[in-house]
Amino acid sequence: MQKTYWTFCIVVFILSTNFFACKDDFENYSNNPKDILSFSTDTLTFDTVLTTVNSPVLLLKVYNKNSKPLLISSVRLAEGTGSAFRINVDGVAGAIFENVEILANDSLFILVNVKPKENGKFMPVLFNDYVLFEIHGIQQKVVLEAYGQDVYTWRGAIISADSALDNKKPYLIYDSLIIGRDAVVEIGEGSIFYMYNDAQLIVKGTIKVRGTVEKPVVFRGSRTDYMLSIPYDLIPGQWGGIRFASESYDNEMENVRIRNGKFGMEMEVCDNPDRNKIYMKNVVLTNAQETLLHAVNCNIIAENCEFSNSKNALLYLVGGRHRFTHCTIANYYPFHPKLGWANSNRETIVLTDVIHKLDGTGNDNYPVISADFFNSIIWGNSSTSVTKITKSDNISYSFKNCLVKNEETDDPRMVDCIFKTDPLFRKIEEKKLFYPSFDFSLQKKSPAKDVANYGIAVQIPFDLKGYYRLADGYPDLGAYEYIEEN
Repeated sequence: MQKTYWTFCIVVFILSTNFFACKDDFENYSNNPKDILSFSTDTLTFDTVLTTVNSPVLLLKVYNKNSKPLLISSVRLAEGTGSAFRINVDGVAGAIFENVEILANDSLFILVNVKPKENGKFMPVLFNDYVLFEIHGIQQKVVLEAYGQDVYTWRGAIISADSALDNKKPYLIYDSLIIGRDAVVEIGEGSIFYMYNDAQLIVKGTIKVRGTVEKPVVFRGSRTDYMLSIPYDLIPGQWGGIRFASESYDNEMENVRIRNGKFGMEMEVCDNPDRNKIYMKNVVLTNAQETLLHAVNCNIIAENCEFSNSKNALLYLVGGRHRFTHCTIANYYPFHPKLGWANSNRETIVLTDVIHKLDGTGNDNYPVISADFFNSIIWGNSSTSVTKITKSDNISYSFKNCLVKNEETDDPRMVDCIFKTDPLFRKIEEKKLFYPSFDFSLQKKSPAKDVANYGIAVQIPFDLKGYYRLADGYPDLGAYEYIEEN
Protein backbone atom coordinates (compact mmCIF):
# COMPACT_ATOMS: atom_id res chain seq x y z
CA MET A 1 0.00 0.00 0.00
CA GLN A 2 2.81 2.41 0.98
CA LYS A 3 4.69 1.58 -2.25
CA THR A 4 1.55 2.37 -4.32
CA TYR A 5 1.18 5.71 -2.49
CA TRP A 6 4.76 6.80 -3.21
CA THR A 7 4.45 5.68 -6.84
CA PHE A 8 1.33 7.87 -7.15
CA CYS A 9 3.16 10.83 -5.62
CA ILE A 10 6.09 10.47 -8.01
CA VAL A 11 3.75 10.32 -11.02
CA VAL A 12 1.89 13.42 -9.83
CA PHE A 13 5.19 15.26 -9.31
CA ILE A 14 6.44 14.38 -12.82
CA LEU A 15 3.15 15.39 -14.43
CA SER A 16 3.04 18.62 -12.45
CA THR A 17 6.61 19.46 -13.38
CA ASN A 18 5.90 18.84 -17.06
CA PHE A 19 2.68 20.85 -16.86
CA PHE A 20 4.33 23.93 -15.38
CA ALA A 21 7.28 23.56 -17.73
CA CYS A 22 4.85 23.61 -20.66
CA LYS A 23 3.08 26.63 -19.22
CA ASP A 24 6.44 28.41 -18.92
CA ASP A 25 7.20 27.55 -22.54
CA PHE A 26 3.93 29.14 -23.61
CA GLU A 27 4.43 32.41 -21.71
CA ASN A 28 6.53 34.01 -24.42
CA TYR A 29 4.33 33.90 -27.53
CA SER A 30 5.73 35.32 -30.72
CA ASN A 31 4.11 38.54 -31.92
CA ASN A 32 6.19 38.70 -35.08
CA PRO A 33 3.81 38.74 -38.10
CA LYS A 34 6.42 36.77 -40.03
CA ASP A 35 6.04 33.85 -37.59
CA ILE A 36 3.12 32.00 -39.13
CA LEU A 37 1.95 28.44 -39.54
CA SER A 38 2.94 25.78 -42.05
CA PHE A 39 0.77 22.88 -43.18
CA SER A 40 1.27 19.34 -44.44
CA THR A 41 -0.84 20.30 -47.46
CA ASP A 42 -2.63 23.35 -48.77
CA THR A 43 -5.56 21.24 -50.02
CA LEU A 44 -6.96 18.18 -48.23
CA THR A 45 -8.80 16.12 -50.84
CA PHE A 46 -11.20 13.24 -50.29
CA ASP A 47 -11.93 10.80 -53.06
CA THR A 48 -15.55 10.22 -54.02
CA VAL A 49 -17.64 9.95 -50.85
CA LEU A 50 -21.15 8.48 -50.86
CA THR A 51 -23.70 11.01 -49.64
CA THR A 52 -25.23 10.51 -46.16
CA VAL A 53 -22.28 8.24 -45.27
CA ASN A 54 -19.41 9.30 -43.02
CA SER A 55 -16.09 9.32 -44.83
CA PRO A 56 -12.82 7.94 -43.52
CA VAL A 57 -10.71 10.37 -41.51
CA LEU A 58 -7.83 12.31 -43.07
CA LEU A 59 -5.02 13.98 -41.15
CA LEU A 60 -3.93 17.59 -41.50
CA LYS A 61 -0.68 18.52 -39.72
CA VAL A 62 -0.12 22.11 -38.61
CA TYR A 63 3.50 23.11 -37.95
CA ASN A 64 5.11 25.90 -35.95
CA LYS A 65 8.58 26.01 -37.50
CA ASN A 66 9.52 29.12 -35.55
CA SER A 67 11.73 29.56 -32.48
CA LYS A 68 8.91 30.81 -30.23
CA PRO A 69 5.48 29.42 -29.30
CA LEU A 70 2.45 30.66 -31.21
CA LEU A 71 -1.05 31.42 -29.97
CA ILE A 72 -3.61 30.77 -32.69
CA SER A 73 -6.56 33.07 -32.05
CA SER A 74 -9.01 30.73 -33.76
CA VAL A 75 -9.27 27.57 -35.80
CA ARG A 76 -12.61 27.17 -37.52
CA LEU A 77 -14.53 25.88 -40.51
CA ALA A 78 -15.55 28.67 -42.86
CA GLU A 79 -19.09 27.29 -43.09
CA GLY A 80 -19.31 26.68 -39.36
CA THR A 81 -21.72 24.08 -38.01
CA GLY A 82 -23.51 23.96 -41.38
CA SER A 83 -20.48 22.46 -43.07
CA ALA A 84 -20.51 18.91 -44.37
CA PHE A 85 -16.95 18.64 -43.02
CA ARG A 86 -16.06 17.98 -39.39
CA ILE A 87 -12.77 18.71 -37.64
CA ASN A 88 -11.12 17.44 -34.49
CA VAL A 89 -8.28 19.54 -33.03
CA ASP A 90 -5.91 17.65 -30.76
CA GLY A 91 -8.61 15.22 -29.70
CA VAL A 92 -11.51 17.65 -29.38
CA ALA A 93 -14.33 17.77 -31.95
CA GLY A 94 -16.03 20.99 -32.96
CA ALA A 95 -16.46 23.68 -35.61
CA ILE A 96 -14.53 26.52 -33.90
CA PHE A 97 -11.61 26.55 -31.45
CA GLU A 98 -10.09 29.61 -29.77
CA ASN A 99 -6.67 30.35 -28.30
CA VAL A 100 -4.97 27.21 -29.52
CA GLU A 101 -1.35 26.99 -28.37
CA ILE A 102 1.48 25.39 -30.31
CA LEU A 103 5.07 25.14 -29.04
CA ALA A 104 8.13 26.23 -30.98
CA ASN A 105 9.19 23.65 -33.56
CA ASP A 106 6.14 21.57 -32.72
CA SER A 107 3.03 20.41 -34.56
CA LEU A 108 -0.71 20.17 -34.12
CA PHE A 109 -2.90 17.36 -35.50
CA ILE A 110 -6.29 18.10 -37.02
CA LEU A 111 -8.50 15.19 -38.04
CA VAL A 112 -11.00 15.83 -40.82
CA ASN A 113 -13.93 13.81 -42.13
CA VAL A 114 -16.96 14.59 -44.22
CA LYS A 115 -20.57 13.46 -44.58
CA PRO A 116 -21.81 14.87 -47.89
CA LYS A 117 -25.38 16.00 -48.29
CA GLU A 118 -27.52 14.70 -51.12
CA ASN A 119 -27.07 16.76 -54.27
CA GLY A 120 -29.66 15.35 -56.68
CA LYS A 121 -27.10 14.51 -59.38
CA PHE A 122 -26.08 11.22 -60.97
CA MET A 123 -22.42 12.14 -61.34
CA PRO A 124 -20.29 13.05 -58.30
CA VAL A 125 -20.46 16.75 -57.36
CA LEU A 126 -17.43 18.68 -56.08
CA PHE A 127 -17.93 20.71 -52.90
CA ASN A 128 -15.51 22.36 -50.51
CA ASP A 129 -14.90 24.34 -47.36
CA TYR A 130 -11.90 25.85 -45.61
CA VAL A 131 -10.16 25.43 -42.29
CA LEU A 132 -9.36 29.02 -41.29
CA PHE A 133 -6.50 29.87 -38.93
CA GLU A 134 -6.15 33.35 -37.45
CA ILE A 135 -2.83 34.40 -35.91
CA HIS A 136 -1.42 37.92 -35.36
CA GLY A 137 -4.55 39.19 -37.11
CA ILE A 138 -3.43 37.26 -40.21
CA GLN A 139 -5.71 34.64 -41.74
CA GLN A 140 -4.35 31.41 -43.21
CA LYS A 141 -6.43 28.65 -44.74
CA VAL A 142 -6.37 25.07 -45.92
CA VAL A 143 -8.84 23.98 -48.60
CA LEU A 144 -11.08 20.99 -47.93
CA GLU A 145 -12.65 19.34 -50.96
CA ALA A 146 -14.59 16.19 -51.71
CA TYR A 147 -16.77 14.68 -54.39
CA GLY A 148 -20.20 13.68 -53.11
CA GLN A 149 -21.96 10.82 -54.89
CA ASP A 150 -25.70 10.51 -54.42
CA VAL A 151 -26.95 6.94 -53.92
CA TYR A 152 -30.09 4.95 -53.33
CA THR A 153 -29.57 3.38 -49.90
CA TRP A 154 -31.08 -0.08 -49.51
CA ARG A 155 -30.97 -2.12 -46.32
CA GLY A 156 -31.97 -5.77 -46.43
CA ALA A 157 -33.93 -5.19 -49.66
CA ILE A 158 -36.01 -7.95 -51.24
CA ILE A 159 -37.39 -7.65 -54.78
CA SER A 160 -40.29 -10.08 -55.06
CA ALA A 161 -41.85 -9.02 -58.41
CA ASP A 162 -40.63 -8.35 -61.94
CA SER A 163 -38.74 -5.05 -61.89
CA ALA A 164 -36.46 -2.81 -63.90
CA LEU A 165 -33.97 -0.89 -61.74
CA ASP A 166 -33.27 2.66 -62.92
CA ASN A 167 -29.74 4.02 -63.17
CA LYS A 168 -30.47 7.59 -62.03
CA LYS A 169 -28.22 7.05 -59.02
CA PRO A 170 -25.89 4.27 -57.85
CA TYR A 171 -27.12 1.83 -55.21
CA LEU A 172 -25.58 1.45 -51.74
CA ILE A 173 -26.47 -2.05 -50.50
CA TYR A 174 -26.36 -2.85 -46.79
CA ASP A 175 -26.96 -6.41 -45.54
CA SER A 176 -27.90 -8.04 -48.87
CA LEU A 177 -30.07 -7.52 -51.93
CA ILE A 178 -32.31 -10.54 -52.57
CA ILE A 179 -34.03 -11.25 -55.87
CA GLY A 180 -37.13 -13.28 -54.97
CA ARG A 181 -37.86 -16.68 -56.48
CA ASP A 182 -40.58 -15.48 -58.88
CA ALA A 183 -38.96 -12.19 -59.85
CA VAL A 184 -37.13 -11.24 -63.05
CA VAL A 185 -35.04 -8.11 -62.43
CA GLU A 186 -33.54 -6.08 -65.25
CA ILE A 187 -30.50 -3.88 -64.62
CA GLY A 188 -29.56 -1.37 -67.31
CA GLU A 189 -26.38 0.21 -68.61
CA GLY A 190 -24.24 2.30 -66.32
CA SER A 191 -25.79 1.04 -63.08
CA ILE A 192 -23.39 0.92 -60.13
CA PHE A 193 -23.83 -1.13 -56.98
CA TYR A 194 -21.72 -0.21 -53.95
CA MET A 195 -21.83 -3.28 -51.72
CA TYR A 196 -21.21 -2.68 -48.02
CA ASN A 197 -18.91 -4.98 -46.07
CA ASP A 198 -20.43 -8.51 -46.11
CA ALA A 199 -23.38 -7.64 -48.38
CA GLN A 200 -24.29 -10.13 -51.11
CA LEU A 201 -26.48 -10.14 -54.17
CA ILE A 202 -28.60 -13.25 -53.67
CA VAL A 203 -30.49 -14.37 -56.76
CA LYS A 204 -33.36 -16.80 -56.23
CA GLY A 205 -35.22 -15.64 -59.32
CA THR A 206 -33.56 -14.28 -62.46
CA ILE A 207 -31.44 -11.25 -63.30
CA LYS A 208 -30.88 -9.70 -66.71
CA VAL A 209 -27.91 -7.35 -66.41
CA ARG A 210 -27.28 -5.48 -69.64
CA GLY A 211 -24.53 -2.93 -69.66
CA THR A 212 -22.72 -1.60 -72.72
CA VAL A 213 -19.04 -1.42 -73.60
CA GLU A 214 -19.11 2.33 -72.87
CA LYS A 215 -21.33 2.03 -69.78
CA PRO A 216 -20.83 -1.32 -68.05
CA VAL A 217 -22.75 -2.32 -64.94
CA VAL A 218 -20.48 -2.39 -61.87
CA PHE A 219 -20.64 -4.36 -58.62
CA ARG A 220 -17.92 -3.29 -56.17
CA GLY A 221 -17.20 -2.54 -52.51
CA SER A 222 -18.52 0.65 -50.93
CA ARG A 223 -15.22 2.04 -49.68
CA THR A 224 -13.65 4.72 -51.84
CA ASP A 225 -10.58 5.54 -49.73
CA TYR A 226 -7.12 3.98 -49.39
CA MET A 227 -5.20 1.52 -47.24
CA LEU A 228 -1.42 1.84 -47.30
CA SER A 229 -1.73 3.99 -50.44
CA ILE A 230 -3.72 1.24 -52.20
CA PRO A 231 -7.31 2.06 -53.20
CA TYR A 232 -9.84 -0.17 -51.46
CA ASP A 233 -11.27 -0.70 -54.94
CA LEU A 234 -8.20 -2.87 -55.63
CA ILE A 235 -8.33 -4.83 -52.36
CA PRO A 236 -10.26 -8.15 -52.28
CA GLY A 237 -12.75 -9.09 -49.57
CA GLN A 238 -14.62 -5.78 -49.52
CA TRP A 239 -18.10 -7.38 -49.73
CA GLY A 240 -19.67 -10.82 -50.00
CA GLY A 241 -20.24 -11.76 -53.64
CA ILE A 242 -23.04 -12.89 -55.95
CA ARG A 243 -24.88 -16.06 -54.97
CA PHE A 244 -27.27 -17.89 -57.29
CA ALA A 245 -29.71 -20.21 -55.55
CA SER A 246 -30.48 -23.70 -56.87
CA GLU A 247 -33.83 -22.58 -58.27
CA SER A 248 -32.36 -19.63 -60.20
CA TYR A 249 -32.12 -20.09 -64.00
CA ASP A 250 -31.88 -18.11 -67.25
CA ASN A 251 -29.65 -15.38 -65.84
CA GLU A 252 -27.86 -13.05 -68.26
CA MET A 253 -24.93 -10.70 -67.80
CA GLU A 254 -23.45 -8.56 -70.56
CA ASN A 255 -20.80 -5.86 -70.10
CA VAL A 256 -20.54 -6.22 -66.33
CA ARG A 257 -17.64 -5.59 -63.94
CA ILE A 258 -17.65 -7.52 -60.65
CA ARG A 259 -14.69 -7.06 -58.35
CA ASN A 260 -13.20 -7.36 -54.88
CA GLY A 261 -15.65 -9.66 -53.14
CA LYS A 262 -14.85 -12.37 -50.64
CA PHE A 263 -15.94 -14.68 -53.43
CA GLY A 264 -16.97 -13.87 -56.97
CA MET A 265 -19.95 -16.05 -57.91
CA GLU A 266 -21.33 -19.01 -55.99
CA MET A 267 -23.84 -21.20 -57.84
CA GLU A 268 -25.68 -23.68 -55.70
CA VAL A 269 -26.53 -27.21 -56.85
CA CYS A 270 -28.87 -27.24 -59.86
CA ASP A 271 -31.26 -30.08 -60.59
CA ASN A 272 -31.28 -29.46 -64.37
CA PRO A 273 -27.87 -28.99 -66.01
CA ASP A 274 -29.53 -28.85 -69.43
CA ARG A 275 -31.20 -25.55 -68.55
CA ASN A 276 -29.24 -22.30 -68.81
CA LYS A 277 -27.96 -21.17 -65.42
CA ILE A 278 -26.17 -18.08 -66.67
CA TYR A 279 -25.00 -16.60 -69.95
CA MET A 280 -22.10 -14.16 -69.59
CA LYS A 281 -20.66 -11.93 -72.30
CA ASN A 282 -18.02 -9.21 -71.83
CA VAL A 283 -17.94 -9.83 -68.08
CA VAL A 284 -14.92 -9.10 -65.88
CA LEU A 285 -15.02 -11.11 -62.66
CA THR A 286 -11.91 -10.38 -60.64
CA ASN A 287 -10.00 -10.12 -57.38
CA ALA A 288 -11.73 -12.48 -54.94
CA GLN A 289 -10.45 -13.44 -51.52
CA GLU A 290 -11.66 -17.03 -51.93
CA THR A 291 -12.83 -18.94 -55.04
CA LEU A 292 -13.75 -16.74 -57.97
CA LEU A 293 -16.52 -18.86 -59.52
CA HIS A 294 -17.85 -22.03 -57.93
CA ALA A 295 -20.69 -23.93 -59.58
CA VAL A 296 -22.31 -27.33 -58.96
CA ASN A 297 -24.22 -29.14 -61.74
CA CYS A 298 -24.85 -25.89 -63.63
CA ASN A 299 -25.04 -24.83 -67.26
CA ILE A 300 -22.69 -21.90 -67.89
CA ILE A 301 -21.91 -20.12 -71.15
CA ALA A 302 -19.20 -17.45 -71.12
CA GLU A 303 -17.96 -15.41 -74.09
CA ASN A 304 -15.33 -12.65 -74.12
CA CYS A 305 -14.97 -12.82 -70.35
CA GLU A 306 -12.06 -12.17 -68.02
CA PHE A 307 -11.83 -14.35 -64.92
CA SER A 308 -8.84 -13.20 -62.90
CA ASN A 309 -7.10 -13.09 -59.54
CA SER A 310 -8.34 -15.08 -56.56
CA LYS A 311 -6.77 -16.84 -53.62
CA ASN A 312 -8.34 -20.15 -54.62
CA ALA A 313 -9.33 -21.50 -58.03
CA LEU A 314 -10.69 -19.11 -60.63
CA LEU A 315 -13.18 -21.70 -61.92
CA TYR A 316 -14.22 -24.60 -59.71
CA LEU A 317 -16.74 -26.55 -61.76
CA VAL A 318 -18.47 -29.60 -60.32
CA GLY A 319 -20.50 -31.45 -62.92
CA GLY A 320 -22.81 -29.71 -65.40
CA ARG A 321 -22.41 -28.27 -68.89
CA HIS A 322 -19.98 -25.43 -69.65
CA ARG A 323 -18.73 -23.52 -72.67
CA PHE A 324 -16.05 -20.84 -72.41
CA THR A 325 -15.12 -19.06 -75.65
CA HIS A 326 -12.50 -16.32 -76.10
CA CYS A 327 -12.01 -16.05 -72.34
CA THR A 328 -8.93 -14.92 -70.43
CA ILE A 329 -8.67 -17.02 -67.28
CA ALA A 330 -5.57 -15.78 -65.47
CA ASN A 331 -4.53 -15.80 -61.82
CA TYR A 332 -2.02 -13.16 -60.73
CA TYR A 333 -3.35 -12.78 -57.20
CA PRO A 334 -0.85 -10.41 -55.55
CA PHE A 335 1.31 -10.87 -52.47
CA HIS A 336 0.85 -8.28 -49.72
CA PRO A 337 0.81 -9.72 -46.17
CA LYS A 338 -0.31 -6.46 -44.52
CA LEU A 339 -3.49 -6.55 -46.58
CA GLY A 340 -4.12 -10.26 -46.16
CA TRP A 341 -2.97 -11.13 -49.67
CA ALA A 342 -0.93 -14.25 -50.27
CA ASN A 343 0.04 -15.83 -53.54
CA SER A 344 -2.40 -18.46 -54.70
CA ASN A 345 -1.14 -22.03 -54.69
CA ARG A 346 -4.30 -23.47 -56.23
CA GLU A 347 -5.15 -24.62 -59.73
CA THR A 348 -6.58 -22.06 -62.13
CA ILE A 349 -9.42 -24.37 -63.21
CA VAL A 350 -10.77 -27.44 -61.44
CA LEU A 351 -13.08 -29.85 -63.29
CA THR A 352 -14.51 -32.57 -61.11
CA ASP A 353 -17.57 -34.75 -60.67
CA VAL A 354 -17.26 -34.94 -56.88
CA ILE A 355 -18.25 -32.56 -54.12
CA HIS A 356 -17.84 -33.26 -50.43
CA LYS A 357 -20.99 -33.08 -48.34
CA LEU A 358 -20.97 -30.27 -45.80
CA ASP A 359 -21.99 -32.63 -42.99
CA GLY A 360 -18.90 -34.78 -43.65
CA THR A 361 -20.94 -37.91 -44.43
CA GLY A 362 -19.37 -38.52 -47.82
CA ASN A 363 -19.52 -37.22 -51.37
CA ASP A 364 -22.10 -36.29 -53.97
CA ASN A 365 -21.39 -37.05 -57.61
CA TYR A 366 -22.44 -34.94 -60.61
CA PRO A 367 -21.15 -35.86 -64.07
CA VAL A 368 -19.40 -33.23 -66.16
CA ILE A 369 -21.58 -33.66 -69.23
CA SER A 370 -19.39 -31.25 -71.21
CA ALA A 371 -16.76 -28.61 -70.46
CA ASP A 372 -15.51 -26.95 -73.63
CA PHE A 373 -12.89 -24.21 -73.85
CA PHE A 374 -12.29 -22.49 -77.18
CA ASN A 375 -9.77 -19.78 -78.19
CA SER A 376 -9.01 -19.10 -74.53
CA ILE A 377 -5.99 -18.41 -72.30
CA ILE A 378 -5.67 -20.32 -69.03
CA TRP A 379 -2.68 -19.15 -67.04
CA GLY A 380 -1.31 -17.92 -63.71
CA ASN A 381 1.88 -16.81 -62.00
CA SER A 382 2.16 -19.88 -59.76
CA SER A 383 3.59 -23.28 -60.64
CA THR A 384 0.21 -24.72 -59.62
CA SER A 385 -1.79 -22.48 -61.99
CA VAL A 386 -2.84 -25.38 -64.21
CA THR A 387 -6.11 -26.99 -65.18
CA LYS A 388 -6.88 -29.90 -62.87
CA ILE A 389 -9.24 -32.54 -64.22
CA THR A 390 -10.40 -35.37 -62.03
CA LYS A 391 -9.66 -38.64 -63.80
CA SER A 392 -13.11 -40.08 -64.20
CA ASP A 393 -15.35 -41.51 -66.92
CA ASN A 394 -17.96 -39.01 -65.74
CA ILE A 395 -16.01 -36.05 -67.12
CA SER A 396 -16.24 -34.96 -70.75
CA TYR A 397 -14.09 -32.00 -71.78
CA SER A 398 -12.28 -30.40 -74.71
CA PHE A 399 -9.77 -27.59 -75.20
CA LYS A 400 -9.45 -26.21 -78.72
CA ASN A 401 -6.95 -23.50 -79.69
CA CYS A 402 -6.17 -22.64 -76.08
CA LEU A 403 -2.97 -21.56 -74.33
CA VAL A 404 -2.63 -23.51 -71.08
CA LYS A 405 -0.04 -23.81 -68.34
CA ASN A 406 -0.25 -27.61 -68.30
CA GLU A 407 2.57 -29.80 -69.54
CA GLU A 408 2.29 -30.84 -73.15
CA THR A 409 0.16 -33.91 -73.67
CA ASP A 410 -1.10 -36.13 -76.47
CA ASP A 411 -4.62 -36.04 -75.00
CA PRO A 412 -6.91 -36.00 -78.10
CA ARG A 413 -9.30 -33.70 -76.27
CA MET A 414 -6.69 -30.91 -76.34
CA VAL A 415 -6.57 -29.75 -79.96
CA ASP A 416 -4.16 -27.17 -81.38
CA CYS A 417 -3.23 -25.97 -77.91
CA ILE A 418 -0.10 -24.13 -76.77
CA PHE A 419 1.39 -25.62 -73.62
CA LYS A 420 3.37 -24.04 -70.83
CA THR A 421 4.22 -20.82 -72.72
CA ASP A 422 3.86 -17.43 -71.06
CA PRO A 423 1.12 -15.47 -72.85
CA LEU A 424 2.99 -12.19 -72.17
CA PHE A 425 0.19 -10.07 -70.77
CA ARG A 426 0.69 -6.34 -70.89
CA LYS A 427 1.91 -5.20 -67.48
CA ILE A 428 0.88 -2.00 -65.74
CA GLU A 429 3.40 -0.78 -63.19
CA GLU A 430 1.92 1.31 -60.38
CA LYS A 431 4.79 1.88 -57.97
CA LYS A 432 2.62 3.63 -55.41
CA LEU A 433 0.45 0.51 -55.18
CA PHE A 434 3.39 -1.71 -54.19
CA TYR A 435 2.43 -4.50 -56.55
CA PRO A 436 2.32 -5.04 -60.31
CA SER A 437 -1.00 -5.37 -62.07
CA PHE A 438 -2.06 -6.54 -65.50
CA ASP A 439 -4.81 -5.44 -67.83
CA PHE A 440 -4.58 -8.89 -69.48
CA SER A 441 -4.32 -7.50 -72.97
CA LEU A 442 -1.43 -8.92 -75.01
CA GLN A 443 2.05 -7.70 -75.72
CA LYS A 444 3.18 -7.51 -79.33
CA LYS A 445 5.31 -10.66 -79.01
CA SER A 446 2.64 -12.71 -77.25
CA PRO A 447 2.39 -16.33 -78.47
CA ALA A 448 -1.38 -15.94 -78.13
CA LYS A 449 -1.49 -13.54 -81.08
CA ASP A 450 -2.91 -14.62 -84.45
CA VAL A 451 -3.49 -18.27 -83.46
CA ALA A 452 -7.20 -18.39 -82.61
CA ASN A 453 -9.51 -20.62 -84.61
CA TYR A 454 -11.09 -18.30 -87.19
CA GLY A 455 -14.29 -20.31 -87.50
CA ILE A 456 -14.91 -19.89 -83.78
CA ALA A 457 -13.78 -16.25 -83.66
CA VAL A 458 -16.14 -15.20 -86.43
CA GLN A 459 -19.04 -16.11 -84.13
CA ILE A 460 -17.81 -13.50 -81.62
CA PRO A 461 -16.25 -10.83 -83.87
CA PHE A 462 -15.76 -8.12 -81.23
CA ASP A 463 -13.58 -8.48 -78.13
CA LEU A 464 -14.33 -7.51 -74.55
CA LYS A 465 -13.40 -3.87 -75.19
CA GLY A 466 -15.38 -3.69 -78.41
CA TYR A 467 -12.45 -4.03 -80.83
CA TYR A 468 -12.98 -5.97 -84.07
CA ARG A 469 -10.88 -9.11 -83.67
CA LEU A 470 -11.07 -10.08 -87.35
CA ALA A 471 -9.54 -6.86 -88.71
CA ASP A 472 -6.23 -8.44 -89.74
CA GLY A 473 -7.74 -11.83 -90.54
CA TYR A 474 -5.83 -13.48 -87.68
CA PRO A 475 -7.75 -13.31 -84.39
CA ASP A 476 -5.98 -13.69 -81.05
CA LEU A 477 -6.65 -15.99 -78.12
CA GLY A 478 -8.39 -14.72 -75.04
CA ALA A 479 -10.86 -11.93 -74.38
CA TYR A 480 -8.65 -9.11 -75.70
CA GLU A 481 -7.53 -8.64 -79.29
CA TYR A 482 -4.03 -7.16 -79.56
CA ILE A 483 -4.11 -3.44 -80.34
CA GLU A 484 -0.95 -1.59 -81.31
CA GLU A 485 0.06 0.85 -78.57
CA ASN A 486 0.37 4.50 -79.52
